Amino acid sequence: MLLRDRQGVQVEWYKNPDKQWLANAWRDLENRANANFFLSWLWIGTWLDCFVTDFHLIEATQNSKTVGLGIIVTKRHACAPNWWRKQHFLHRTGSHDEDQIWIEYNDFLIANSDAHEIRDAMCASMQAWIGPNDTFVVGASLPEKFAPMTSLGVAERTVWETKNYFLELSSLREKKQDLLQVLSRNSRYQISRSLREYQQVGAVTVTTMTTVHEALALFEAAKPLHLARWGNSSNGSGMVNPKFVAFHEKLIAKGMNSGHIELHHVQAGDETIGIIYNFHYRGVVYFYLGAMNYCHSSPHFKPGLVSHYLLINKAIKDGVNVYDFMGGEARYKSTFANQEGCLVVSRYGHPSAFLSVENFAREIKHRL
Repeated sequence: MLLRDRQGVQVEWYKNPDKQWLANAWRDLENRANANFFLSWLWIGTWLDCFVTDFHLIEATQNSKTVGLGIIVTKRHACAPNWWRKQHFLHRTGSHDEDQIWIEYNDFLIANSDAHEIRDAMCASMQAWIGPNDTFVVGASLPEKFAPMTSLGVAERTVWETKNYFLELSSLREKKQDLLQVLSRNSRYQISRSLREYQQVGAVTVTTMTTVHEALALFEAAKPLHLARWGNSSNGSGMVNPKFVAFHEKLIAKGMNSGHIELHHVQAGDETIGIIYNFHYRGVVYFYLGAMNYCHSSPHFKPGLVSHYLLINKAIKDGVNVYDFMGGEARYKSTFANQEGCLVVSRYGHPSAFLSVENFAREIKHRL
């Protein structure tokens, strides 16, 4: 389907386009877009390779040049016995074991030039493309990114939300401030005390993996620590999910040489304090996964605080602009962050689609 000349932007849909063409088109647009790591071809291409065989591509063009891209995976969802509806996911599959890799800052990939007009055209095309009972599922995303959908008369339901936290480092460098200077008195005390405790165990060091082999070995070493902490949680640890593990093994193998993948081993002597798995993209460090060693009974040992303190200082020295803790509320994130926002997962659909579900649920309730 082609929507022509909406503010000078044309939008077209393709079913399972050639992946080599898509890779080239995506990388070209990525270079002209204000992209984040989760919209890089490294993440998107790995996701496609691991999980996706059937998809639609939405492409926006302007003056015959690609200016917007998005990949939609459709899944049938059972609302009730014998009642199905389609859900269209942006850069997700709708399957828990595949979506556990958890994309954040999800969005269309859009060129910097005329970004507002391109977004409006893509949202208008999306609104016209989804069926009357379908839903378009987006997230985790910044809530303002898909505001044009609601202005087109599409209903929105927020199904999940959380805070996101990040630390702007450029302001610290400009003011020549040390990280400890901008933390609360209590946080400074806890970090300093914990460092002293670990220094009694051995010299505190940060070793950053430099080869694919080293990185994969450290990722493997992170598994028991991550399982010990998160294995029994409501969300669980991705380390027990073979699809999660395979995705990240492939991502690490593809991304180490470009410097976009960083795995760090924080130690006190030979003892592991923590293993940190970060993404590094366009001046931003994204904290993705931490596996901490809670082997000490004393509350004075704080592996998370110490690990992030050391890595934030490293990021400052390396000229990084932002250390992004991303979504999810945690005390250590609010301890370090000087900025916070919101991430949401939202469903969009024609008002009748949501109304029909609500009416059906009400009818069932009355029958009980």
